[in-house]
Amino acid sequence: MKYFISFQELDALGEGLSRDYMKKTRRWNSMCFDIEGFITDYLGLPIEYESFAEEDSSKIGFLSDGVTPLLVFRNKIPTPVVFPKDTIVVEKYLLRDKESSRRRFTLAHEAAHKILMQHVPVQKVACFQSAFDKENVYSKEDLQRMFSMNEAFANRLGASILMSQYLIAKALKKYNNASLIRIYEGEILAPAEKMAIQKMADGLGVSFPALYIRLKELNLFDVRPFDEYVKDGLRFGGSLC
Repeated sequence: MKYFISFQELDALGEGLSRDYMKKTRRWNSMCFDIEGFITDYLGLPIEYESFAEEDSSKIGFLSDGVTPLLVFRNKIPTPVVFPKDTIVVEKYLLRDKESSRRRFTLAHEAAHKILMQHVPVQKVACFQSAFDKENVYSKEDLQRMFSMNEAFANRLGASILMSQYLIAKALKKYNNASLIRIYEGEILAPAEKMAIQKMADGLGVSFPALYIRLKELNLFDVRPFDEYVKDGLRFGGSLC
């Protein structure tokens, strides 16, 4: 049996979980979602920080299945370690202040993997790692498609938890007079709009690119003609206008 999951469903799931957590912890006034507390207290998952020793340096987060070892440095030696099932392990350097937004999104991404495993408790769903069927023979293309969809869904769900519509509405109200972000054809942002997005991102505890993508996903851009930017923004054209 195959299950279809839409991005709209993932948004609703993430929104519902984040709002339920804020309700239970009475953190309605906070714009920066408490992702660490959400993981440890709400989802009941432990978090560990380690220096990864994997060959693939892009690996900065890991959700343990209790079987697969993760290479980490112990006494400066790459050591395979099997962490307890459902432990989220994050690259230690992300604890640096300047890596805060990456750390928070990595935590949300790995938490999303666990939520998706609970949300689709079946054994043959091609887009989830937990549902990988070892009895089947998959082509290289099938595997790439399966795991890329798995990551895309975790990214979308993680973003919807960190940047729920409720929190983004609060950020828009505080930093953009509750208005949509103006953007011009070709995805051109004027300096004022870029500044507004950066302030929103800082308030939400996420990166500019992550928030930009989320604003697009939620259709929170006011798309205006390019000519309008030339005339009113850049003030070019002169006597030709």
